Amino acid sequence: MSKKTIIKGTLILTIAGLLTKILGFYNRIFLTRLIGVVELGKYQLVFPIYMFVFACCSQGISTTLTKQTSYYIGKGSKEKADYIFKLSIFISTILSLILAIIIFFNSNLMSYKLLKNTDCGTLLRIITIAMPFVAIKSCINFYFIGIDKPGYHGFSHLIEQIIRISAAYILSLFVMDDKVNAVLAVIAVVIGEVSATVISIVLYYVNKTKANNTSFYKKIKHNLQNKRKLTNPISDDINNQKSKNKTEKRPLTPKEKRDVFHYFKNDAIPITINNLIFTLFSTLEAIIMPAMLFYYYNDSNLALEMFGIVTGIVIPFILFPATITTSLSTMLLPAISYANARRDLNVINKALKNCILFCLLLGAFASAGFYVLGMPMCEIAFKSKEAGILLKKLCLLCPLIYTSGNLTSILNGIDKSFFALICNIIGISIRICFIFLAVPNYGLTAYAMGMFTSYTVINLLMLFGIRRIIT
Repeated sequence: MSKKTIIKGTLILTIAGLLTKILGFYNRIFLTRLIGVVELGKYQLVFPIYMFVFACCSQGISTTLTKQTSYYIGKGSKEKADYIFKLSIFISTILSLILAIIIFFNSNLMSYKLLKNTDCGTLLRIITIAMPFVAIKSCINFYFIGIDKPGYHGFSHLIEQIIRISAAYILSLFVMDDKVNAVLAVIAVVIGEVSATVISIVLYYVNKTKANNTSFYKKIKHNLQNKRKLTNPISDDINNQKSKNKTEKRPLTPKEKRDVFHYFKNDAIPITINNLIFTLFSTLEAIIMPAMLFYYYNDSNLALEMFGIVTGIVIPFILFPATITTSLSTMLLPAISYANARRDLNVINKALKNCILFCLLLGAFASAGFYVLGMPMCEIAFKSKEAGILLKKLCLLCPLIYTSGNLTSILNGIDKSFFALICNIIGISIRICFIFLAVPNYGLTAYAMGMFTSYTVINLLMLFGIRRIIT
């Protein structure tokens, strides 16, 4: 993958991501005013379990799909790339259906035992409907990135956000004011995911038809050129045979399918396990945070409200500029993977230096902007002074968070996913220790200190590991 391709893909994903984030902010403002901060906290509580399912069924498989699709297309084996795509969708959908059924029939137990909030049982049952659709959509969108069609990926996410906001608004018109709660927001999520999946499937077949038509016209053009040439028949037969071999697909042999599956399994299983363990730690953090805040505020509603402010308002603000770095890391993965296969350490070194410099600069600008404008932005958009105070405390995290995402992508690209997992587990363990030991006494100030310490350690460990691997 060339530098031009990476820049172009990053730009496309960034524009789509920024538009999606802007719509997402509008959605959060709308939800905060529609259902209230307490209900927003309940809405946020179900997402760790939702993300756990995504980590099990889609995240590792989709990452592997992008990486290996790019690899096989680079090798000129479109048949293997197509086989990987079909295999990914099949495995991801089956796993998501199994987990969705388990969660659906155990939602009340999970709500009581894990989330410590009995109101979340209904929310969990509703959101399980979206899980198989998320698996299918994720595979299709990451396949688009692997075949260098990031625009389709970005368009799908943008439409999903528009439909989600529209659904929440339309549903609110038909619901009595006293019954407007987190259920409405979760239903809107389901509608958005189902719609986005349908759109992704349509885009896949549009792209496939387009590719087939292009191939067909190229073949006609080639045949017309051959007819104009006055060469001997033997030479024409050889040229036609070569052309046929290049343009016509052939089915994979059972041995080739086994080899592709083996290669896929060797990548997908470690990445999935890594994401799963990290998600489990993140889920634990999200579950214990409201409980520890209760000890500090001695008020369950206030604790849930502050949790909703942090996870539903402050963190999305901080992650808004990360749309650019996330797009960059998405495009970097197949490029670094290809460079690693060729042992081109110069490309990896250059990518590492440029990424760190870019992330630090973007993070510095974001931190300065949030420190100066964070308070008025939160008061105007969310009518919450507390959110503005917290944003000022957490804004220094921007350079650290943006850098860690790209370093993780580089480690995945050089086949060091396990090392990235260890770094992230150490970092999140530090945050959990701060939550357990300091938040009950010092509140969200302790949480801010834990986040800062955590991301500092993660970045230092990753940098040390990458430098040792590529030097």
